Order: sequence, then structure tokens, then C-alpha cells
Amino acid sequence: MIQFLAFDRRNPNSIFSTVAAARENARLARQYITLETWEQINRFYFAIQSGARTAARGLDPGQDFFTDMMNASHLFLGTLHATMSHNEGWHFCRLGRLIERAEKTSRILDTKYYLLLPSVDAVGTPYDDLMWAAVLRSTSAFEMYRKRFQQISPDRIVEFLVLDREFPRAIHYCVVSAEASLHAISGTPMRTFGNPAEQHLGRVCAELNYIQVQEIINRGLHEFLDDIQVRLNLVGDAITNSFFALQPVPVLPQYRARSDA
Repeated sequence: MIQFLAFDRRNPNSIFSTVAAARENARLARQYITLETWEQINRFYFAIQSGARTAARGLDPGQDFFTDMMNASHLFLGTLHATMSHNEGWHFCRLGRLIERAEKTSRILDTKYYLLLPSVDAVGTPYDDLMWAAVLRSTSAFEMYRKRFQQISPDRIVEFLVLDREFPRAIHYCVVSAEASLHAISGTPMRTFGNPAEQHLGRVCAELNYIQVQEIINRGLHEFLDDIQVRLNLVGDAITNSFFALQPVPVLPQYRARSDA
């Protein structure tokens, strides 16, 4: 499992593959990013290469390796935020990161909830609390949750990870912040839309602005999260089509006639 998720180059979602892809993207956009950002993504890349060589020799890279990977990711984001002008390019970086983060938070919560759901006998036991604490730690939310709520409660954990407006890994926080960056890129006023990406993302934000946790539970947490994931994927596709996909150039009638001649 560690080999597949961390080092497998054939797995596009492995740590190695994603860092390598990020480095290649940074290389292509070298003229738009800072030297400090480029150096940090390089250090990140060489660190994952070193871990891959260790694993290839049949050795366990150890917990410290994965802690270093997390710290390298945080350091890259901090460097990007502190050294790059907060212009259109920065907002595109932020937009992609926030949509990805919201989607991953929903997947972590959905997977953990699915694993806990059959364990009816474990509800309210120390084991149940331990597993829900693992959900929070998986999203780096344990300490912030405990500062807000003293006791482990599934409903409150769902509320915190889905609807919180202040925690940076909560789905609501991510989509609201992503919407702000999307409008900063397009120049369209907030609460309006000028392209399909803003329309899709605005609808997600509107629902999260007013829905309550009990409505989510009554609807079914899995169904709600699955719907959020589908809609975030639509947002990502719409961003690609609106800003990056090459559109066919229309052929002028007089040029077509001349070519036929």
C-alpha cells in the first residue's frame, strides 16, 4: 500500500507522481513564479526521489519521511504565498488548491464514515471515539476541533469539516475562498456569474451557506458528500474549458471560398 500510494510512478495519484507533475508544471511556468518557489519544489522533488530509492531497496522509509513530505508541502504553499504577487497566476494556484482540498476532505470524511457505519456495536465506545479522532487527524483538524468542541461527536465533526467558515480545510471555507479567487480572475462581481465555472461554484457555495448539519445527516452523509464531489469535478472541468481549453478558430466565409477555389 505504501509503495502504491507513495512511490508508484504508474499511479497518477501517488506522492511521487503528483510532486513530479507539480515540478514539471512549475518548470513550464518558471517565468511566472519566484526563485524561492522553484527551489522549494525542487527540494520537494529530490526528497521524494530519495524516499523512492530507499523503498526500492526494500527498506521502510519510516514515519519521519511522511512527516517531511507534509512539511515540504506546507513550506511550498507558504513560500508561494509569501513571495509571489497575489495576481491572476497566484489566484489560479489558490483556486486549484482549494477545490482539490475540499474534494479530498469530502473523500476522507466519506471513507471514514463508511468504515464506521457498519460498527453499530462500537457507537459511543472508546474505539468509536478513537476512529473519529483519526478522521480529524487525517484532515489536520484534531486540535482546532477540540478547541471548538470538547467532546468527540460525529455530528459535530461533520459540521466542522463540512460547514465551518473559519477552518481552512473545511469544505465550506474552501469553496467560498475558491469562489473569491475565481471572481478575482474573471473580474465578475460576486454573487453573479460570467462563465459556467462561476455558475457551478456559486451554486455549491449557496447550498453550503444555508444548509444545516442535521439536514445533511437526514439526507444521508454519503449521498451529500458524493454530490459535492461530483459538483466540484464539474467546477474543475468548467475552469479548464473556460480558461485553458483551446477553442476552434472560426473560418471566415471569404477565406473558405478562396480555399475552395
